[in-house]
Amino acid sequence: MTVEEKPNRDRITQVRFSGLRTAADIVLDCEPMTVLIGPNGVGKSTLIEGLELLRKLSLGPEFLRALNDDHGGAAWLLRRNTSELKLGADISDGQSVLSYDIVLARRNGSFVTQSESLRIEGDPVYVRDGDTIVGSSEAGSALPSGTIYTKWPLLSMLLAASPTAARAVNALAGIEVHVPFATQARWFGPGAAPERTMRGDAIVQSTDRLDRGGANLANAVHELRNRHDWADTLETIRLVIDEDIIDVTTPASASGGSIGLSVTYRTSGSIPAFALSDGTLALLGLIAIARLDGGESTRSLLVMDEPELHLHPGAIGQIVALLEECSAKHPVVIATHSDRLLDSLSDPASATVLCDLDERRSLQLRRPDKPQLERWLAEYRGIGQLRAEGYDKLVFPTPKTANNG
Repeated sequence: MTVEEKPNRDRITQVRFSGLRTAADIVLDCEPMTVLIGPNGVGKSTLIEGLELLRKLSLGPEFLRALNDDHGGAAWLLRRNTSELKLGADISDGQSVLSYDIVLARRNGSFVTQSESLRIEGDPVYVRDGDTIVGSSEAGSALPSGTIYTKWPLLSMLLAASPTAARAVNALAGIEVHVPFATQARWFGPGAAPERTMRGDAIVQSTDRLDRGGANLANAVHELRNRHDWADTLETIRLVIDEDIIDVTTPASASGGSIGLSVTYRTSGSIPAFALSDGTLALLGLIAIARLDGGESTRSLLVMDEPELHLHPGAIGQIVALLEECSAKHPVVIATHSDRLLDSLSDPASATVLCDLDERRSLQLRRPDKPQLERWLAEYRGIGQLRAEGYDKLVFPTPKTANNG
């Protein structure tokens, strides 16, 4: 599949992490498709969490609270013997590049903002070092005067006054991170299933995104049904899931105010969400993610952790094709253990990143040697088959420099 980038949408093109558990000092370039592979425990999930931390920077004053409540604060996030967490991202619309970086220091067990900068094409919009701020003419009038409350990042405070800051905030808010779907059935028992899963009814709400875990799947499908291209979406559902499907509906609940989800088959009639297979629900969720894009925060980066879970191997290639279509609009980052997914990539040399640990147990990222990979692919289906037979490290050269993507 040939992927052609579309202009005028801000994309996350590079991310930077330092001091984040195994990610001691990492730079990851976000290709249209980036697929993270590697053994358990090396840091793939750390990178996924780091991307979620970047998204949360758009929350403004709520960011530091979210670090503590959602991520365990400095005690859980920081690498051992490290006192600073560094996060950064480059954002590009094809015409100019924004670079945002922030350093969070550990003080009295909590994080405070040590330094922060926003640049466009290398020129500073503002630079902060502790309580000292230097801003350009664009940001100057919006910068707070006097002593700054040290803990808060400044970026969102400049949202209304600085178009460049607004671009950065919107791009960070447009990072969409998905973890495995909540498909658990009720019979699993109390505590085994979360309160809200893909199987339950949803309070009727307009949505332009599938929630993490997929609990608003009914609302997502309801939104897709009201779009002009629903016929195309339904055809995709039939192609990816089952050609026997004739419709997917969102019937109102008897109590009112909520809607459910039902799949109608030609041969067996309508089956409600609570009786659907885990795989069917997961595929509906993946199709909804691929089809829903836009709204208040246009997607700048799509992140998927193990999207292959619950899927029959025959469906994985179709999902890869959908995600590669998404990558024409914005980068897609996937973490996976699926050989079938790897074998389905149209450009494995550009997409695949091997994650492993060096002698200091620091994460390092390795991309394949393209000429070497091409020679191996003359005899193998893809990197998945190479990995299954133990040859993957032969095409991933050992880094000669510091960790980089």
